[in-house]
Amino acid sequence: MNTLGQLALLIALVASGYAAFACVAGSSRHRAIRRSGTWAAVVAVAALTGVTGVLVRALLAKDFTFAYVAQYCDRLLPWPYCLSALWVGQAGSLLLWAWLLGVLTMAYRFWPGGRPSPIRRTATGILIGNCCFLVAVMVFAADPMAPSLSTPSDGAGLSPLLHHPVMLIHPPLILLGYAGWTVPFALALAALIVNRTDTGWIRDARRWALFSWAVLGGGILLGGWWAYEELGWGGYWGWDPVENGSLLPWLTGTALIHALMVWQYRGGFRKTSLLLAVGTFALCNFATFLTRSGVFGGLHTFSQSPIGWMFLALTAGSLLAGVVLVAMRRSPLQAKGTIAGIWAREAWIAIALAAWLSLAAAVLVGTALLPASSMLLGRRIVVGPDFYNNVLIATGLLLLAATAAAPLLRWGKPPLPGQWIVLSVATVAGGSIAATAMVWGVRSPTALGVAGLATATAVALAGMLAADARRGPMSAPYAKRREYAGFLVHLGFVCLAVGVTGSSLGTRRQEVVLSEGETAPWAGQSVRCTRLIRRELPGKVVEEVQLDVFRQGVHVATLVPGQHLHLLQNEWTTEVAVDSSWRGDLYAILHGGAGEGRVDLTLIENPMMRWIWLGGWIAGAGALAGLCTRGRRSRPPPTVPAPKWIGRKQRNTMAPADDGYQDTRP
Repeated sequence: MNTLGQLALLIALVASGYAAFACVAGSSRHRAIRRSGTWAAVVAVAALTGVTGVLVRALLAKDFTFAYVAQYCDRLLPWPYCLSALWVGQAGSLLLWAWLLGVLTMAYRFWPGGRPSPIRRTATGILIGNCCFLVAVMVFAADPMAPSLSTPSDGAGLSPLLHHPVMLIHPPLILLGYAGWTVPFALALAALIVNRTDTGWIRDARRWALFSWAVLGGGILLGGWWAYEELGWGGYWGWDPVENGSLLPWLTGTALIHALMVWQYRGGFRKTSLLLAVGTFALCNFATFLTRSGVFGGLHTFSQSPIGWMFLALTAGSLLAGVVLVAMRRSPLQAKGTIAGIWAREAWIAIALAAWLSLAAAVLVGTALLPASSMLLGRRIVVGPDFYNNVLIATGLLLLAATAAAPLLRWGKPPLPGQWIVLSVATVAGGSIAATAMVWGVRSPTALGVAGLATATAVALAGMLAADARRGPMSAPYAKRREYAGFLVHLGFVCLAVGVTGSSLGTRRQEVVLSEGETAPWAGQSVRCTRLIRRELPGKVVEEVQLDVFRQGVHVATLVPGQHLHLLQNEWTTEVAVDSSWRGDLYAILHGGAGEGRVDLTLIENPMMRWIWLGGWIAGAGALAGLCTRGRRSRPPPTVPAPKWIGRKQRNTMAPADDGYQDTRP
């Protein structure tokens, strides 16, 4: 099976390389070359499917003749985690990434209704070219089909920290998000190459950008959930450099989606949109450099290897190509529309773009500072979470303000009188809630600002929906239903902001040492150490403590934190206990025994954590609704009857149809 897999990998390399050349070189006039390139791309993806199938079969069968299987599986590992080993290792994750990119390439090329065009053919070549790069990295540096030098009786097994259901979903979503962002990049590059930067490119790019944004955002949120429940430090985001790597393309991708809206409706931000598409793809590869170069150490990274530097070279090359092509096409990319005023929608999108890009720049600087300082200065400079949090507070409040105003603004025009009224009501409601919170004892400016702006956003959305309902359900054009999907995403962002603010500012932590039967006060409650538990399970030893939580004498929760000794790896892991409610989370960590039947514990109260996960679900639902709601083409302008003395050929050219979307908001 190793030989079969290696042969399929070589076929994928040759076929994808030829397909990339043929699709780009034959995109204009060489029909035979184009067709051969398309079929070569199909062969490449089929070969990659075969390689992936071979490795999946080996993992599930625990075939230790594969070096990859021997490194990440063992005989006691349940089959779902055997499957998850596919994306745990360096070679396996590259294989999954390449296969996902190949599948998306086929989906883009053969999507029903997609019209053949130079942009589509050139973009297909760029997509399969990136797939060829990933295959080449596997062939020359990280072979997933490599045989074991000597077949072991048992494998090394999966890291105990990865034995979590979320790890069955989180890494594939991240890789799918990276693969998805390749499509807007390929479209941008293809549009520049063939000099066809029209609305057709925008429609395709927006759909693929929204898909990639939702997938990558879901993967990031699941990663935070896994860190919250598995790593045992009480939080969900520690601004780890590798975590920041996946956040960067999501931030610039968010800016890209909004910039494309301005291009589509107002003809602005053209060069910005193209550069953001290129930059988002480049940041996906930069994130891969962080995990695969060895410049950072940790659970999220792979061993030091030259692979990371290959991705850094791809990052630099893609950025250089994008900048050069935009500079070459700068004349046709001049903005056709201007910002009509501060109360036009495009003005507030520009403000939001500045906020998203400022946050992305801060995260990039803070992340790159450590390796850059080590290489250039010979000493390590590390920024702490406070650096990121200070930037996040300022940009977050600005984004909330833009989110509150957006539903009531029009493209290129100030709000109507009725919209001014709703905007004033939303502002008053937000200010009233902030003042009420201050009366109740809230003194944090951040908390007051988030409470007021979140309320203003909710009132603005409600006012917009009420106004549309008064005009009747049939009055809203189809394009406006797509806006409703966007506002649902905005509502999810507001919930996320509320949850992050509440959990960050209201956390209470207490270190206690308890013996069996002893009770300790904690955050207005009492915690009793009911009993100590020790169990032996196949492959591990479990030590736990049962904690009963009482509030005003009433039992409200039972927490059972523990520590597990994994015998194969001889490694202890911390298993936290969480009791979640809309009021907040009760979070307990067992650090170990303190001697003589006593245990060392950390007790944490994290308020409003459910708002974070709720915000993610709402934003995901909004993104799905946006993908399912296709914009409707505007009707061609009415034909003006021509005088009889004009010839037929001239009369037929007097009313050209508009192939783009038009804003239908009043």
